[in-house]
Amino acid sequence: MGIIIVILIFLANRPDIVLVDRSVRHAIIVDITIPHDDNPVKAEKEKVSKYLELAHEITAMWNVESAVIVPIFVSVNGLLAKSFEQHRKKLSLGCWNKGRIQKAVVLETARIVRRFLTLEP
Repeated sequence: MGIIIVILIFLANRPDIVLVDRSVRHAIIVDITIPHDDNPVKAEKEKVSKYLELAHEITAMWNVESAVIVPIFVSVNGLLAKSFEQHRKKLSLGCWNKGRIQKAVVLETARIVRRFLTLEP
């Protein structure tokens, strides 16, 4: 009888947040994306496919029944994906609204552009 060595390689699988609820044996992988392009559907699909193997590994490793991938997409100009409301409900962010998130992203984008144009450190 021989020994089989299995090496799993995960490329760049480092999500922003991983939430695990041991009482219901459920995990949520959250990745927040603020890209410079305006294609939320493409960005969301890329994030889900990127973390799919990690979700399977988490279910096996941490003995949870399910692992859900929740990509949060806000473009630099404040555009939100259509699925934002669904993702917000999965995370139980009842008090958070779209306006606060969009405002934070747009203000930070303006700050970055202002620093670049004035060449301040």
